[in-house]
Parts: sequence; C-alpha cells; structure tokens
Amino acid sequence: MKITDDFDKDQNIISVEGTGGILKEPSSPLYIGNSGTTLRFLMALVSLVKGTVIIDGNEEVRKRPVKGIEDSLRKLGISIDTNKGCPPVKITSNGVIGGETELEPSQSSQYLSSLLLTSPYSNSTIKIKVTGKLPSSPYVDMTLDVMEKFGVSVLRKDYSEFVITPSKYVGGNYIVEGDFSNSSYFMAIAAISGGRIVIENLNRNSKQADRVFVDILEKMGCKVSWENNLLILEGRELKGLEIDMKRSPDIVPTLAIVSAFAKEPTKIYNIETLRFKETDRLSAVANELSKIGCKVEEGSDYLIIVPGKLKGAKIETYKDHRMAMSFAVVGLFVNGIKICDPDCVSKSYPNFWKDFSKISRGIN
Repeated sequence: MKITDDFDKDQNIISVEGTGGILKEPSSPLYIGNSGTTLRFLMALVSLVKGTVIIDGNEEVRKRPVKGIEDSLRKLGISIDTNKGCPPVKITSNGVIGGETELEPSQSSQYLSSLLLTSPYSNSTIKIKVTGKLPSSPYVDMTLDVMEKFGVSVLRKDYSEFVITPSKYVGGNYIVEGDFSNSSYFMAIAAISGGRIVIENLNRNSKQADRVFVDILEKMGCKVSWENNLLILEGRELKGLEIDMKRSPDIVPTLAIVSAFAKEPTKIYNIETLRFKETDRLSAVANELSKIGCKVEEGSDYLIIVPGKLKGAKIETYKDHRMAMSFAVVGLFVNGIKICDPDCVSKSYPNFWKDFSKISRGIN
C-alpha cells in the first residue's frame, strides 16, 4: 500500500494507492502504541499476508481483549497466538481466507468491522454469524456504508448474519465527515455555559454513533438547529435523564460531564463495554467525577450521577484521550482542575489543546 507524501494541507486531500489485497510480510513486529482500533482492524487485515505477522503495543494495549476476533479468525483457518486473549498477537497465514465463521462481539463491534472490511479479498464466500450481543451497532452501519461506497455490497440479516462474496474495492474520491466525537467537547461547553456554538462540516444525517449526542443535549434542554451541514447549538438549563447508551458508549464521558452540571440526577446504562476501552472507562469516569464533588453510583453496566457542589481536583486520565478531553471541559467552570498526562489527547485529536484554548477565551 502506498500513501502519497504530497499531502495537500490546504485542500485537506490525501491519496492512497492500494495493492488489490496482496500484502507482504513485514520485517519486524507492527507496533500500534495504545490504539485498540488499529489492533482489531489489523488482525483481520494481516490474515491476507502469506507468512507471520506480530502485532504489539504498549502496556495498556496489552490489556485489550481480542478473543472474539481471535476465535473467529481461527475458524477461518488462520493460526493465531495471543497472551490469554490479549496482545501481543502472532498471526500466521497462507495469505487466503474464506468459509464460515462465528463471532462473539460483545466486547467490541470492531471485531465485526474488521472482518467485514477484509472479507472481499477472501478466496471464497465468507459467512459471519454473530452469536452474542453487538454493542455500538452504528459503527457496523458505518463500515457497511463505506464498503458500499467503494464498490462492495454485503448481504445481511439484521446484525445476526453477514455474507460477503469475493470482490475488490474500487478506487474513488471519498469525503470524510466532521467528527461528532471530537466535536462533542465543544458542544458540552455551550450546553453547560448557556452559550452558543456553531460547528461546520457535521452531517446531519450521519451514521456516526456519536451523532446521537446532539439529540441527547436537545433532550436535556439545549436548543439545536441545522443549516445544511452546519450545527448551531445553544445551551439552556440542563435537565437530568435516564438513557441507554449501548449503541454509542464512546460519548459517555462527555455526557457524564454535562450531567454533572444538570439540575437532576442522570442514569446512563447498558455501558458495560466501557470496561474494555483504553482503560476501565466506566470506573475511571466514576472515580474522577467523585473527586470533583458528584455523588456517583457505579454498577456493572451503569452510572448514576447526582450533581453536587463541584470543586477542583487532580484528574487522572489513565492514558485515555477521552478522559482528558471531557474533564478539560470541567476546568472551564470549576477552579482548580488539573489534568494529568494532557498529551494523551494526541491519540485522536493532536490539536485539541490549541482549539480548546481558542474557545475557552470566550468563556473566561
């Protein structure tokens, strides 16, 4: 695969030249840092390599479970060794996959997305039967949508069965939407402050899982309007709510922060998959909210957040980018908030602090 080195920063264009599913064996292990998404997507992709590939990362990624996709790939004839279902991962293949497999995806929808994205380059039809509860299903919808835009159709039976025949992706132009996840922190600032924010390049009809955050803020009392792909959000007095976040767990830390400034308690449930993120994100959010003065009840798959008189605290981020960015919002409204390891935001939003400082000047 070749990515051109003439990235046009002014036009925000990057070109990628594919290899038609023919991949070569790397000379050294693939190091992925703390990126669980990279880990899971690579596991299926490197099954197309004739030879052996080792995928490894830092101490945090070595705690990330991959047993669901490990078992599924093994049923397709791939040889895999892991450390009790976690990285490092060693995959040996003859370069072809195909057949029928089962997938238990309860820990991450990325197991399924990984298999789907790779499956067009199988040597025979692949049938994937999903045997467990699928979290974050909008991400699977996004995967199928992107595949279709590049020329591959998938037969499906709801979220329980997927059939992919051998085919090839077709090159073309693709416009990457604005990111609702990274935009959520700025939406939260407007919601809490009672201010107004305008965010460009957000697809109102997006399939992104975190698109739901706009609707949630509206339910909590904010005023929302759209002008094509321009979001206008105005903060109002915030109401608590009870909400199932199984389909969109990544936005929970931001929602939890907004809930800390609401007038009533908020219950966020069906979020057990948060325990398998960069850290046990469910416990991490509960711990740090308690530090700043909220009363928090943590269950096996839920949080109940009771707003209180908020106070400053030293916020542990657990090397988790979303913890740093969400609790940074608190620091705009509560004196004495100190974010540990602020550079962890570079994983998903390298310019976060620069952009954050621009908007924070309007608050202070």
